[in-house]
Amino acid sequence: MTDTALDFDLEMLHAKVRAIGATLSVGLGKVASRLVTDMLTGMLISGSVRLTEIARALNESIPLHSTHKRLSRNLGNPRIGAVVADNLLKAGALTLRDDALLVIDVFDVVKQYAEKMEYLGAPETDPRTGASGDLSGDGADRGYRVCEIFAWDLDGGPISGFAELAQRMPGETDGEDQLSAWNNLILTPLAQTLYSPLAPAFRSETDEVVALLDRVDAVLEGRGIFAIDIGDFPVHLPRHSFQLLARQRELPEIMTAKTGCRYAARIPADYPLLHAHSPATAGEIGASCDTPYGVTIYKYQDDEDFGMFVHFGAVPVRLPGRSDRPLWLVIVKGIPSADLASAEPYLILTTEPMPRNRKVIWTLVWRFLSYWDAIRTNQQIKDQFDFDDVRVLTYDRLRNLGTLVLAAAYVESQWPGISLSTSMHREPRSRSPRLVRGAAATGA
Repeated sequence: MTDTALDFDLEMLHAKVRAIGATLSVGLGKVASRLVTDMLTGMLISGSVRLTEIARALNESIPLHSTHKRLSRNLGNPRIGAVVADNLLKAGALTLRDDALLVIDVFDVVKQYAEKMEYLGAPETDPRTGASGDLSGDGADRGYRVCEIFAWDLDGGPISGFAELAQRMPGETDGEDQLSAWNNLILTPLAQTLYSPLAPAFRSETDEVVALLDRVDAVLEGRGIFAIDIGDFPVHLPRHSFQLLARQRELPEIMTAKTGCRYAARIPADYPLLHAHSPATAGEIGASCDTPYGVTIYKYQDDEDFGMFVHFGAVPVRLPGRSDRPLWLVIVKGIPSADLASAEPYLILTTEPMPRNRKVIWTLVWRFLSYWDAIRTNQQIKDQFDFDDVRVLTYDRLRNLGTLVLAAAYVESQWPGISLSTSMHREPRSRSPRLVRGAAATGA
């Protein structure tokens, strides 16, 4: 988020925050509900998670120090994070279509110079380059880990509960290449967990991810398809690296064991599977599998479209440890790597039935090709609040603030100033959109 309140119609912003804040605060008392509204308003106006900047944005008729002290004191209420998180997940679930992707994302919150914050750990991803490695030495960046699940739906629509408010908001498009975010609700934050390996309740990173997945799955009751990339496609973003997600190698097997849990997971070539009752790696199956269907798509890079012909197919497989549940391996050949060089087959393991039907298989492939667009879009929305700049000392306040940042991203993801523009891949005569703020779309 750039600049200040000049980017907003403040009256409209306050109306929207009050409407959504009231939904997210159900179950909280008057004081805590006011904190939620104030924090959302302050973060959206200031583009900051610093309590001083939030207090300044609220512009109350009392000394700035008094507003800051009130925010800090009330942020320590442990119920706020839990209640807002539950309400946000329920509200987000109302927008979810049955076949939307539920993207699983893992990233670092970096506190490079912090010394007194509770349970600071050393992240394993360089925040400047996205490269992974041992950053635990002297002077290393330190921080916390976040796992988030959000819905990514190229065919979504506006939230029914706020339809009247949506009609009052502008929905202009900017040329043929952009759409109104209110006409196509693309990204909806659902849930997250912020954790530190040094915190007393921490068991393992996989446990944190699985607990969050269980919470989302229980509310959605089988709607939506969990999506994760644990392969080795080298897509680097600030605070992100494919190694962060690749560490969740056990997740497909864990999700397979959960009755009714639907997922699509890009897996590495050495992933063990059963095909025709015989053990084989995903790469071996992919190399021998027929890919009878083809389509030309375009990769957008350096302001140019590069056409490429991809061909694809699917075969039934099972997991060695979970042979009771049928799965399918979707093989996509012809997808280049980030530098446009040739790459190994794109291997997607899924619970979704894949009959010998070009349209069914391509629908899953096309949705999954936007996985990293979803990650990038979510990061852009979150970066508007610069969560790395958080300055609260206690772990409870940090986790509460993390939930409120997610809630602010939820408000921001529905904001009509967001528009859709060209993505990493697109089909002929169509667009695979990603969200950017309207100002960013027309700027340099």
